[in-house]
Amino acid sequence: MRLMKFIGTTVALGGLALAAQSASAATICSGCEVIDGAAGTYLGTYNPLDFDNGTFNHTDIQADVGQATPFNDFLLFDLDPAGRGSISADFTRFTSITDFEGALWTDGGSTCDMGAPAACSAVVPGTELYRVSATDDRWEIVANGLAAGRYIIQVTGSTRASGPSSYSGQLSFVPEPGTLALLGMGLFGVGLARRRKA
Repeated sequence: MRLMKFIGTTVALGGLALAAQSASAATICSGCEVIDGAAGTYLGTYNPLDFDNGTFNHTDIQADVGQATPFNDFLLFDLDPAGRGSISADFTRFTSITDFEGALWTDGGSTCDMGAPAACSAVVPGTELYRVSATDDRWEIVANGLAAGRYIIQVTGSTRASGPSSYSGQLSFVPEPGTLALLGMGLFGVGLARRRKA
């Protein structure tokens, strides 16, 4: 009976610690607009242990490239430490985009200013990890096992023949399951040590 109570208390403490960590999630880049004329847009550094997240967008794309014209946006971010995440983008029927796709690449040596958002003067894609096409008006990449490092989000599509074309996107990161298991084991150890003292 005491062991069950101990395990229940340890699990509850683990849940509280995880909830507290999740509550401290930081929004790194909020509504960061694609920087016109730059090779890419840097969105900042994301820490999965803090459940960091951000949002980005490109409004009035047709003003940058023209009507019924393809576009190719690069958004870069750093991940430290390793983790997993979700990256998605969507548009509304009033700002539609045709052939809307997203891809995630490793970085091959891009050059970006610091800050979020910041301009990148050179974008060098490394290895393509994921590529998805929009279903209706949205695409999503669920990326597991991302090592610490720099990554490139590529957003492509074509503007509509008349009217505006815009999209907005989100990215969020969480620790790998193994990291959460280590946290749980640590809390279990703390609970066990407290029990032995009592």
